[in-house]
Amino acid sequence: MEMFKSSPYNVLIPVEESAEYLLFNTLTGGIEVFARSEGEMLAEIFMLKEFSVDSFGDRDYLFEYLLEREYVLEAGKNIIDVFEKYTERNQFKNSGTIFLTIGTTITCNMGCPYCFEFVKPNHTLKDDKVKAKTVDYIEQIICKADRKIHSLNVTWYGGEPLINVKAIIDISKGFFELSEKYQLDYDAKIITNGIYLTEENVRTLITCRVSSAQVTIDGAKRVHDKKRPLKQKNGENYFKILKNLALLPEGININVRLNVDKEVAASAEDLLDDLNAFKIWPHKHRQFNFDPAWLRSYEEIKLSEEEQDTRIHVDEFFEFKQNFRLSLVRRLNSWAERNGGKRAKLKWDLPKYQSTCATWASPVSLVVDPNGYIHKCWETIHDDSKAPTSIFEEYNPAVFEYYSSFNRYTHNNVCRNCKYLPVCDKISCSH
Repeated sequence: MEMFKSSPYNVLIPVEESAEYLLFNTLTGGIEVFARSEGEMLAEIFMLKEFSVDSFGDRDYLFEYLLEREYVLEAGKNIIDVFEKYTERNQFKNSGTIFLTIGTTITCNMGCPYCFEFVKPNHTLKDDKVKAKTVDYIEQIICKADRKIHSLNVTWYGGEPLINVKAIIDISKGFFELSEKYQLDYDAKIITNGIYLTEENVRTLITCRVSSAQVTIDGAKRVHDKKRPLKQKNGENYFKILKNLALLPEGININVRLNVDKEVAASAEDLLDDLNAFKIWPHKHRQFNFDPAWLRSYEEIKLSEEEQDTRIHVDEFFEFKQNFRLSLVRRLNSWAERNGGKRAKLKWDLPKYQSTCATWASPVSLVVDPNGYIHKCWETIHDDSKAPTSIFEEYNPAVFEYYSSFNRYTHNNVCRNCKYLPVCDKISCSH
């Protein structure tokens, strides 16, 4: 008789409120909802080291369903082989895409105390040789890469990248030529604090085929202006960002990031009130997305007692995130009812499959700083000593072997045997 076993990546969760069970597989991302009777039966079967189809009684249809979707595996199947094949297929580093980040400047007009760029040298990408060699280096990668390159994905970065719009314009022209010459899919985004996201600059970005921008707004004015202070005294901060977003034309999408601590969480509803008052959101809901993030700490930053008191536990963050999502749906539906729009539904917020960072591990992905040094992590762009090579050297994938050999799935033997490893975002940062 053929024997089977439960996938070690199954998570079976009773939902008392609805008398149901959720079955989630962290490796495949599959999710199912079962009635309580089926869930209880699965809980018993999945406890067994091995089982046969007979264990399902007259529910053999359920067995076939679970087998087809890899919740159930043949008993002799080597789960490590399954894991390796699946993860290899889903690694960004093997995708044929160049993930390129370019720092147009290290200079920033804000002095955020939590920023990981502890030292900000006054480096700005103005040298035409650096611009030209950046394009040339990417062409070398396209021609020499082991895998056929089909996509070029660019992120404009800083400091504050819009301090140096000219670099974006100049280098984009070269990338457009490469994309046409080698028939590449091209996409670009920008990470900005929003102060210089003026209507003129946005038009320029759209011309440069920048399709999205990440803008950080840490709560309402009283909190945001403290967390993300301008270096120029008496400059308009929070409301300047909102005014810019209010004038946002179609053709570019905005991802609003919130770095969440207790103060940001407490003022989030006021932020949503302000976005509504400026007719930004829900009015332009098709252009806007929200991305709450748990505020990280860096060893190099010595937090004051007050700052330590504002940090939140991860459980508090997820509670905030869920309540924030519910608030967004309520607000959007209220607006839709008044304006004849379509009602929204709360989407599943499932754990996401985590891939080894492509910028670090892919031999064709890189970060270029304003001086032309090549980094393998955004977080070292301000430190020349962390750059393994530069665009003025010939492209040689062997230079990146140390980085390419990293695999988040084999990095730690304890993690290796954890059913949550495929979706664990606590070990995603290779740096």
